[in-house]
Amino acid sequence: MDRELKTRLVAGCFVLVFVLSLLSVRLFHIEVFNGEKLSAEARSHYEYKEVMPARRGRIFDRTGELLARSQTVFSLVVDCHHLRDQMLACIGLAAREKVSPQAIKKRYLPEEVLSNYREYVAECLSETLKQPKHEIARLLKEKTVGEIVLAKDIEDDFAKQISEMLESKDLGGLYLRRGERRYYPSPLSLTQVVGYVDEDGKGLSGIEKVFDAEMQGRDGYRYCERDRRRLEIHAYRGLQVDPVSGKDVYLSIDMGVQSIVERELDAVLDKFRPEKVTIIFIDPSTSEVIAMASRPHFDLNTRKGIRGAEPVRRNPAVSDLYQPGSTFKIVGYGGAFDRGVATPSMEVDCHMGSYNLDGFPLKDHHEYGMLTARMAFAKSSNIGAYLVTRPLNRDLFHHYVQQFGFGTRTGIELNAENSGRVIPVDQWSKTSFSSQVMGYEVAVTPMQMAVACNVIASDGIYRAPTIVKGVKEDEKTGKLLEGPERPGRRVLGEKAAQQVLLCMLDAMGEHGTGSKGDLKGYSVAGKTGTARKHVEGVGYVDGRYIASFMGFLPAENPRLLGLVVIDDPKADGAEVYGGAVAAPVFKAIAEDAVKILGIEPDLKEELDAAAGNTLAATENGEGDE
Repeated sequence: MDRELKTRLVAGCFVLVFVLSLLSVRLFHIEVFNGEKLSAEARSHYEYKEVMPARRGRIFDRTGELLARSQTVFSLVVDCHHLRDQMLACIGLAAREKVSPQAIKKRYLPEEVLSNYREYVAECLSETLKQPKHEIARLLKEKTVGEIVLAKDIEDDFAKQISEMLESKDLGGLYLRRGERRYYPSPLSLTQVVGYVDEDGKGLSGIEKVFDAEMQGRDGYRYCERDRRRLEIHAYRGLQVDPVSGKDVYLSIDMGVQSIVERELDAVLDKFRPEKVTIIFIDPSTSEVIAMASRPHFDLNTRKGIRGAEPVRRNPAVSDLYQPGSTFKIVGYGGAFDRGVATPSMEVDCHMGSYNLDGFPLKDHHEYGMLTARMAFAKSSNIGAYLVTRPLNRDLFHHYVQQFGFGTRTGIELNAENSGRVIPVDQWSKTSFSSQVMGYEVAVTPMQMAVACNVIASDGIYRAPTIVKGVKEDEKTGKLLEGPERPGRRVLGEKAAQQVLLCMLDAMGEHGTGSKGDLKGYSVAGKTGTARKHVEGVGYVDGRYIASFMGFLPAENPRLLGLVVIDDPKADGAEVYGGAVAAPVFKAIAEDAVKILGIEPDLKEELDAAAGNTLAATENGEGDE
């Protein structure tokens, strides 16, 4: 009997050794071939790589006024894996029913525990987030893996409230994820210039898009361990790489002048109900944009239109084309003066408003006879402009059109800039020469027209525009990294530019078309434009116009240049010419802008005379009652 027992024990030992050997082989196989995979899977439940988002660069105006910044916000996230953790569910239900987690485990089946816990989570969140309980419950039940984002863009105060609620209710598997949201302090100003970002903080338009790479920065990260309730275990915090903030961008915009431009744009909308209106003001000496805006536009924070209008998120100042009309006459006059084929004092026969000697008719809006070239310019005679420019051959005129910058992008730091349309000479019709002299059969952007006007203000030099003062390279030093220098190029001789300037001064006189844009105390050089509106597929439409005005001051030492373009203004029984509707807008803006920018008057005698007249009227009892 003892021998039989001994045999059994030996056999049993052999079986046990065999089984243990098999287990050892299996463990060895797992360790060698699957160890890393299983370790990684295990770590994934408690170890996390937490992204530390970089602060996106800010946008400022030239004086340091904030235009855009990133604001810290949070998202409420549900971890689906932890939401189905029995222990976390028991802890949560225990808090609700005021018993121990062990009691919950005994009271319900595992499936009931998870179901009741989801219901408890939905109930707590519904009360805090002010959302329907059944909607939250549906989201929690439908998704079983990954995560569920229940709320976004939660600000600090509300995030603190949610965090306190999660802790007091013992809700596990939910956490607040830190993020950023773009904030615009003045959401109705400079909207199409500043632009906006998408939900991931990537620039989609305007400065936000053009300087996206510079403002993005570089995200940091850290490895950390969390317990079953996703609370960090600080003792096990691992590798950390700090984020690098994005660079700040400083614009050449002056928000003081910009606010005046925005005010006048809204006034134009109310008074003339145009389809569109654009205003640009620049510093002629540097070609820096001081103010720029268009209507309709949109709200930067909501991206919705204003006053019920459809939002226009592109920037019409650089993307939309129009036929400039008589403002384009500076090209023909400039070319003719530059080549010496015309002078400001030469006489031109305007044929009493009707000219038909070259095989095609030309008309003027008034019956002018003999005028000097500068007076023909001042009165905006189409016949006079053609006869002054006609000695230039077609190729030479086309050369000046290109030299003034038309047909090519200006290179301003804004996206979606249009190069405009200039017809090659070999595609011209019989009337193309005369039409282009008058600003037809060409399509330009408002920015191109403003920069062309600056050729005259800059003594014949073309200067590419800019809207950026610089990018702040280092937050500590505050040093601005400016863009590459943009050397000017000569378009006209200095004498020819001065001759066009004389014509533009006359246009602002008592008998000129731009007199309503003149500013007392300052010599203003300007030009009006009124072009019949062309509609694609329809042609020129009677009674609809594009009215514009461009000018600069003081004429001999320009410090401020502006362009106003009003597309299809409406005025019952009144003129909608450039001199009547656009020139007064320029004047209204310039009156305030010269004070903001500290531009001293160059015709102080006009101000003294005006002050003397006011004093005399007061002494004679002619003042306001």
